[in-house]
Amino acid sequence: MITLVEQIAEAQRELAPRRKRYSGWVKAGKLDAGDATYQMRVMEAIVRTLMRLDAEQRQLSLFNQGA
Repeated sequence: MITLVEQIAEAQRELAPRRKRYSGWVKAGKLDAGDATYQMRVMEAIVRTLMRLDAEQRQLSLFNQGA
């Protein structure tokens, strides 16, 4: 099983090259500016969602330890 922490790390790793390359691809006409913005927003939302799920899981784990 791939953990949430591993998924977060991979999604964050994927963001780095997109941030570097997308503006150049848009300038070169290889990627539409609207598509680039959308794709970045989606990947950032994925990271936020995974981070929220990880935090919620950790809280549940702490809560269940006291039961």
